[in-house]
Amino acid sequence: VEIGGNMEVVVGNEVEFEEKVKALREGGKDQLQIVADFDYTMTVFRLSNGNRSDSSHAAIAKYPKLGKTFNEKTEALFQKYYPIEISDIPNEEKEKHMIAWWTQSHELMVTHKLNTLFMEELTKDAKILLREGIVDLLRMAHEHDIPFHIFSAGVYDVIHIYLRQNNLEQYAHVVSNMMDFDENGHLVGFKGELIHTLNKNSKALRNSPRWSEVQSRKHVILLGDNASDVHMADGLPAEIVLNIGFLNDRVEERIEEYKKRYDVVLVGDKDTSFVNELVQSFIENSKTNSN
Repeated sequence: VEIGGNMEVVVGNEVEFEEKVKALREGGKDQLQIVADFDYTMTVFRLSNGNRSDSSHAAIAKYPKLGKTFNEKTEALFQKYYPIEISDIPNEEKEKHMIAWWTQSHELMVTHKLNTLFMEELTKDAKILLREGIVDLLRMAHEHDIPFHIFSAGVYDVIHIYLRQNNLEQYAHVVSNMMDFDENGHLVGFKGELIHTLNKNSKALRNSPRWSEVQSRKHVILLGDNASDVHMADGLPAEIVLNIGFLNDRVEERIEEYKKRYDVVLVGDKDTSFVNELVQSFIENSKTNSN
């Protein structure tokens, strides 16, 4: 497949892809659930002006009311650790760096007195933009009782507020790093186990009221943008996982790895029309079978 400036759909193994799609279509909507990453999967990687959009962590990192020192220190952490995150060093080694990055980043938020009063404004001001088609996908899943789970190594509070500000919070269940505020509204830490790029999977859902719902669905559509996002379905009792990856940048150096990891690679940071059409076809088949 030639990779150009437009959206390209790259399938690594045509036979395996067709087999999975056939099984998911036959299973229909009642067997289906969707597991999606948030930052740069549900949201665009670059804005129309060419600048990188904000992740849920970046929304906080760039917030001016936390002070210049905070902004500079969080940016320094990004410059140090982001190249490691997207490198191909062994995961055992990479994980140590990811834990260090997340831990230091969260500690800075505490020491610079992030307050719950800031959360609405910093989320609203952030340059977070949903991909075209994702709202339709959320609504379609909701309308047809297809569970939609967001697994994110970002910040739960930013994602949840962003969804609420856009009237979308009822459409998805979010599992992410949840802030812990004291009685004065100051951030004192994060609740539960740290979720970073390399360890986010269904383990975080086990204590959730949605776990029984998750267990009853044997087919998963997984949406991610990091090479490691394919592990989000680990621990789910799924028989078939259709892995769909958004390859947003550094395409030529990463396309081969993504083809190995994902059933389908969507190249070019564009819309979710490919995913929407697939889900629609599974729903249509359910209607046909029920007639």
